[in-house]
Amino acid sequence: MADKLLIAISTQGATVAHWRGGRIVECQEFADDAGGQAGFAEFLAPFDQVPVHVMVDAVEEDYRFETLPHAFGGDRTDMVARKLRQHYRATPYMAATLLGRDTGKRRDDRYLFSALTNPEVINDWLQAVAARGLPVAGIHLLPMVSAGLLERFDAKASNLLLVAQHASGLRLTFFRDRQFRLSRLTRGDSGRAENRVRYFSEEISNTRLYLHALRTTTLDEHLTVLLVDRGDELTEVAAGIARENPSLECVRLSQQELTGRLGIADSMLAASPYVIHLHLLGLKEPLSNLAPASITVGFRRYRARRGIYAGCGALAAAALVWAGANLYQAMTLSGETEDAARQTASLSARYQEITRQFPQAPASAENLQKTVEIAQKLRETLRTPQRVMALVSRALEASPTVVVKEFGWRFGTTEIEAERAAPRESAAGPPVPPTSASSAGPALARRESAVLEGEVRPFRGDYRGAIATINGFANRLAEAPEVAEVRVVKLPLDVNPTLSLSGTTQQNPDQSTVGTAAFKLLLVLKPNA
Repeated sequence: MADKLLIAISTQGATVAHWRGGRIVECQEFADDAGGQAGFAEFLAPFDQVPVHVMVDAVEEDYRFETLPHAFGGDRTDMVARKLRQHYRATPYMAATLLGRDTGKRRDDRYLFSALTNPEVINDWLQAVAARGLPVAGIHLLPMVSAGLLERFDAKASNLLLVAQHASGLRLTFFRDRQFRLSRLTRGDSGRAENRVRYFSEEISNTRLYLHALRTTTLDEHLTVLLVDRGDELTEVAAGIARENPSLECVRLSQQELTGRLGIADSMLAASPYVIHLHLLGLKEPLSNLAPASITVGFRRYRARRGIYAGCGALAAAALVWAGANLYQAMTLSGETEDAARQTASLSARYQEITRQFPQAPASAENLQKTVEIAQKLRETLRTPQRVMALVSRALEASPTVVVKEFGWRFGTTEIEAERAAPRESAAGPPVPPTSASSAGPALARRESAVLEGEVRPFRGDYRGAIATINGFANRLAEAPEVAEVRVVKLPLDVNPTLSLSGTTQQNPDQSTVGTAAFKLLLVLKPNA
């Protein structure tokens, strides 16, 4: 934990405690005179940028409980500041603490207004702190600090009066349901030390009467008195209070209980009456801070600077963690790479050892690779005449008189060779032009082509009908979308008008014999069809 300077100021002087590691490690008292002021400044000299927490124990204090309309944000701030200026015009040390809300319909806010009405009590000490440049974190009244004692001892009494003997007098602080309601500081017990029991009993009775007058409690209500006895000197006092006030319950906090619950060393507990409250102030700072903004500006800068340092430290730690994670990952990957290299070398060695046992191969590995590549290419370009045969079969279903006698097929950049003779003129009409479904593909494109040789059966000498049957068969083949061209290469009768006539008019002894209607077709498919 960070270092702190805890200062308790009263009309008799100041008590300074050095807080380190969650406890007070040094404590000194200084009287309210020139020598004490000089010693106080000398004590502060070694400290630099250590926050200062001030606690005031003086009669000049004021507490007011008021209810204000419920508001938010700037409206609440302005309303509370205006109320503080109305109550306390002569002091800058004042504070407003929100206690909660009423249970009525309006649900108003309940506030505790507190102030140090005599600023001169602490001004000289604060000037010494400011001269050293130490940041002031807050200024608190001692009764507000003493509320932490109830939390440490888990005091659950509804009406509790905390009584403690200080250098400036007897401090009596009343709590109702563990919330502060009232505090009194007497002027000391000079002249009454011979009868301390009576002195404590009278002050407790006066406090009860005062609470009754303020309608805070009644005289019949049960009251628990928590007596702080840091030196084990009030045993008889506790017994006397319980004996003289049967309606009271007096609980004494012995030195052993204080050191055990608070964690204060016995030697440190005896150093000053304010050590207990300074320890509570070091553990937890109360909400009610009397210091104005002009006093705490140094502490705000100090806290902002520490926040920046903490942020930079967290960023540096995150960077280190990130770098460590990257380094660990790099080392892991490097190890995995080495393992993979070792496994690869081991597998290669095993492969070489196994391959040395293989018989002599008939061909080299390069030739085998080329063979596989050629086989793959052949497999990719493999074609069969199945598709052409299917086209011819569908066309033959509509031409039952057409009989195919021979079938040739090729897949390449050139067409299958067919009879190059020009088409002959038939008796049925003019020459039969080629029938095309679409234009031919590129010259070098690979495509399928087929040649069909067949005849028309039965044939009884009707050449015109045979030629019509052959042309219809060719047209049905050309209607298929994948066909590029269908060409009639040969007809039963050449009907080309450019040919010359030849022969004899004599009677042919074989004229009674009927010939055949043979034909030949060339079928070409589209490239990549």
